[in-house]
Amino acid sequence: MNIIETRDLTKTFTSRTRGKGAPRTVEAVKGVTMTVREGEIFGFLGPNGAGKSTTMRMLATLLPPTSGQATVGGHDLLREPERVRERIGYVGQSGGTEASLTGRENLMLQAQLYGLSSAEARQRTQDLMEALELASYGDRLVKTYSGGQRRRLDLAMGMVHRPALLFLDEPT
Repeated sequence: MNIIETRDLTKTFTSRTRGKGAPRTVEAVKGVTMTVREGEIFGFLGPNGAGKSTTMRMLATLLPPTSGQATVGGHDLLREPERVRERIGYVGQSGGTEASLTGRENLMLQAQLYGLSSAEARQRTQDLMEALELASYGDRLVKTYSGGQRRRLDLAMGMVHRPALLFLDEPT
């Protein structure tokens, strides 16, 4: 089964220049057609500005495509965005944790937002904290974490609901 299928996926941005000339159009992603099979590890390589993050953000339903078609996890990107989000985890390049909460509180909140029961959320939080070597830091505020600890917590946040597909933007 294919976990991702795209055909001619395109994203165009229009920038306004505060009254100085006509708006400028930038085609950030141009006609991406690809297939990724379930279980396959797939990565985008390219220079800054090549459209890697924009493509991932479209596939994660965070940014609508300008044109083209895509299915993610067997669901149409435009017609079934909620179903797509149920099937994926997304770890952005700037993270998604709340620095004023503990690592454990961040994971519990994320789990509950994905509909896990309190008991499931507690167990999943503990399992991920142990697996990613964060258990001894779980009750510390995230703002005290090192960069590596924050990145591992970001990863746990993306995996808390056991997604079929995990998007990692700038994972290192």
